[in-house]
Amino acid sequence: MFGPTWPYRLQPMIDPLFRIGLAPAVALWAMSLGTPVGAHAPGCLFRLVLGQDCWGCGTLRALAALLRLDLSGALALNPLSPLVAATLVVLSASGLLELHTRYRRAPHG
Repeated sequence: MFGPTWPYRLQPMIDPLFRIGLAPAVALWAMSLGTPVGAHAPGCLFRLVLGQDCWGCGTLRALAALLRLDLSGALALNPLSPLVAATLVVLSASGLLELHTRYRRAPHG
């Protein structure tokens, strides 16, 4: 059915597709938590074992606050959260641009 080289043809698409899906996946995860600004992310193994706040929970809650357009709450949780959000958007956009330029069809004419 498929030749032995079919996975290798998909390999150049894996990285851009991962980058395209990264920001929406993190956004959906942050929105699904629905945690208020003071609460902790449920199921954090670091907090469960050590009883301390971890940087991941603060960043995730800060991204959720940014999605709710609560800039002051996001900055209180993690001052670098706007930079993290911008990085996720740039990574996703670069993956989309890479796929667009790589697989753009030549105009007919």
